[in-house]
Amino acid sequence: MKVRELTPSFGAVVELDLRNPLDPPEQQELREAFAGRHLLLFPDQDISFEDQVRVVGYLGPVLAGGPEWVSNVAENGLVPEGALLFHSDFIFTAEPSLGLCLYATEVPPGGSPTNFADAVGAAGRLPSELRARVQGRRALNVFDLSDQRGDTRFREATLGPETPLSPRYAHPVLLRHPTTGHELLSVNEMQTDRIIGLDPSESEEILEALWALLYAPENTYAHHWRVGDLVLWDNIAVQHGRPPPPRHAPRTMRRVTMAEHSVFDLVPGFAEARAARAQAGGRAARAQAGGRAAGAEPGRD
Repeated sequence: MKVRELTPSFGAVVELDLRNPLDPPEQQELREAFAGRHLLLFPDQDISFEDQVRVVGYLGPVLAGGPEWVSNVAENGLVPEGALLFHSDFIFTAEPSLGLCLYATEVPPGGSPTNFADAVGAAGRLPSELRARVQGRRALNVFDLSDQRGDTRFREATLGPETPLSPRYAHPVLLRHPTTGHELLSVNEMQTDRIIGLDPSESEEILEALWALLYAPENTYAHHWRVGDLVLWDNIAVQHGRPPPPRHAPRTMRRVTMAEHSVFDLVPGFAEARAARAQAGGRAARAQAGGRAAGAEPGRD
């Protein structure tokens, strides 16, 4: 196994064939690289879903089920279109996902990048005056689970009262990582509504300053995908996003999630609310179709 830095701040490139199980010393080396660098790139892989699950399992719990596809061509593909602002999956719950793993099977020309931001590095570069303003503060994170849109900042005022389809959770702005203990910035440009207890204008001023640190060029990495790339990252220590993928070029990533619990466990009532929404949508579609048919009847005479 060869491990080298991906960027000066975070990330590592790991050269080995993931089709072969790792022995205990290699597994430990991988865990140390993941804990210290937060993101691992394994280029030029030709692996099965079972191989991918095994590799994620070396580093943490694997969420049951799958495979899942982040794709604009696969049936039931996740987030098939559009940009994604920087975020961390399920930071709007008490238990954000521990890690995410994507394996590229179809890639548009140019690589259609995923962008990553180092939340640990940003916390380490926090100026003392700004640190004093957020020390002990919590940030409210919100999300709309009713669709897959990711190109907008979600706001509590727009979502209205909390429901199973619009969950929210407040985490410390300066969060301690649950497994490594690293201090990190837990605010992000997609899901963070505000810093609790501050005047709205002051909250926005501070968030803008924190995001300037998080998303500065020296604190980010754009990965331009190639078929066979596997990228595994710490979802709490590293935020991710993307520009809009090309609309008419296939882009497919096989996803495995490192987590103890799914959204159905973390958001009480979500399964029922989603089923009710789907049923209501079906009724609306049938009613619309019936209206079109009724409107066409006179034309047959």
